[in-house]
Amino acid sequence: MITYNSTSARPSLTEFVNAAKLWRVWVHMGLQDVKSRFRSSVLGPAWILINLGAVIAAIGVIYGRLFHQPMNEFLPFLTLGLVIWTFISSSLVDGCSAFVVAEGYIKQFPFPKIIYLYRAIVPFTVVFFVGLLVFFAAMALYQRHIGWGALWALPCFLLFLTINFFHLVIVAHIGVRFRDLPHLLGSLIQIAFYLTPVIFTVTMLKDRGLAFVYMFNPLYYLIEILRYPLLNSEAPPAEVVYVALGYCVVAGLVATYVVRKLSQRIVYVL
Repeated sequence: MITYNSTSARPSLTEFVNAAKLWRVWVHMGLQDVKSRFRSSVLGPAWILINLGAVIAAIGVIYGRLFHQPMNEFLPFLTLGLVIWTFISSSLVDGCSAFVVAEGYIKQFPFPKIIYLYRAIVPFTVVFFVGLLVFFAAMALYQRHIGWGALWALPCFLLFLTINFFHLVIVAHIGVRFRDLPHLLGSLIQIAFYLTPVIFTVTMLKDRGLAFVYMFNPLYYLIEILRYPLLNSEAPPAEVVYVALGYCVVAGLVATYVVRKLSQRIVYVL
């Protein structure tokens, strides 16, 4: 039987793999985190679907008319943009507290600390798939066809998930030492939202000579890597894939450096 010590030396790739094998532990903990948000609620996690659907419907009607966009194209575009953006922003902002909220577990149980990073990604994933239900409902409402090419979203989602896990690894380690990090990132994400094609299209930017807003914005490529195959039922453009892959490599290198520098101090700082 393998035993783990949460205060051991900095984790290696092997420890990430071993922590992944304990999936029953961190999946259960992550699902409990979702349920705890709706404790004593009659509808429970169904509120995620209701709230998301209401927000998308309200924003879609207003901005669709404001931007003079056909609703059969704009509403599915907006839905995916908001759902994917929620995942990205959660990994960066809520991810800061992954170790902080697990302080009691870390100090009392001999599990590897990595499982608390896996645990943190579970609620984001649940909300994302609930959001996809709203997207498919919007596509059905406007009788938009989804072809087999949409299956490109599966490998793209794995890339997307890997990138956001690297986000979480980075901010979770730094967030233990700097407790103001969630507030700082929350403000920056709010600004980035209005500079990223989430509620407005790339075509709008091009027509107004503002193409640089998305061309040099890495968050656009993280959204488009998933949004494009689901909306168009074909593989994402090559430049989107290349930028996303390059971003993944850079994020992975940064995450590796952060883990090596800060992992051993987590228990002592908590």
